[in-house]
Amino acid sequence: MKQLKLKILLMYRDLYNVFFTRGKQSLEKTGLKALDEIIARANKPTDFSDHLVPLFNETLLCKPKLIVELGTRGGESTFVFERAAELCGSTLLSIDMDDCSGSCAYPKWNFVKSDDVAFAKKFKAWCRNKQLPRQVDLLFIDTSHLYEHTAQEIQAWFPLVSENGKVIFHDTNLAYFYFHADGSMDVAWDNQRGVIRALEEYFGCCWNEKFAFTDVQNGWLIRHQPHCNGFTVLDRLSNNVTRKRRG
Repeated sequence: MKQLKLKILLMYRDLYNVFFTRGKQSLEKTGLKALDEIIARANKPTDFSDHLVPLFNETLLCKPKLIVELGTRGGESTFVFERAAELCGSTLLSIDMDDCSGSCAYPKWNFVKSDDVAFAKKFKAWCRNKQLPRQVDLLFIDTSHLYEHTAQEIQAWFPLVSENGKVIFHDTNLAYFYFHADGSMDVAWDNQRGVIRALEEYFGCCWNEKFAFTDVQNGWLIRHQPHCNGFTVLDRLSNNVTRKRRG
C-alpha cells in the first residue's frame, strides 16, 4: 500500500513539473571560493538546496565562535558550515544518532554520536573539557522533524544559546509535497506540522508556514521561508531592542 501511494505521489509530481515549473535560474560564481563551492552544490536540486546559500549568509552575519549542528545526515548543512566556519574561525560541533564522523575535514570540527537531547545535559562539561565557550552562537536543528522531539530540543538547547545567538530550523513546512523556489515540486512526508507546531507552542502563537513571514516574539526576531520544506531563522534580540519595542 505504501509503495502504491508513493508511486501515485511521484506520478503527480512528474505531471505537475511538466506544466508548472518556471525553470531554475542557476546561481553565478562570485569569486569567493567557499561560496562558489556552495553555489555549485545548490544548483543540484535536493530537499535543502535552496537553503544552502542563505545558511552560509546567516552564518557569516552571525560571526559565531561556536556552531552546533543537530542532525548531520548526508552532510548538506555540514558542507556549508565547514566553509563558513573556516572563514569565521569558528568551532563546529555536529551531533547525530548515526555515525557521520567522515562528513567533514575541517580541523576545528567535532562530531558526537549521540541523541542530541541527551547530549544537551553534557554540553557545558564537554565545552569545558575542550576549552570552548559554553554557549552556542549558532544552533542548527534538522533532526527527526517530529513534534515531541523538537519540543524537547527547544527546551534543552535554547537556554544554551548565547545572548545574541541565532537558531535555524529546517523542515518547518513539511508535507507530502514541497516546492523549490523555481516552482518545481518534489515528494516528502507529512510530519503533522511537527517542527513548526513545537515552535508555535514555545512562543505561544500561530503561524501559517505555507507563506513567508517575519515576527517578533519573546525577544526573538523570527523569519520564515516556506519553500524547500521550510527554513526558519530565529535571532535573539538584545535587551536594548526588546526594551525599545516594549516602550
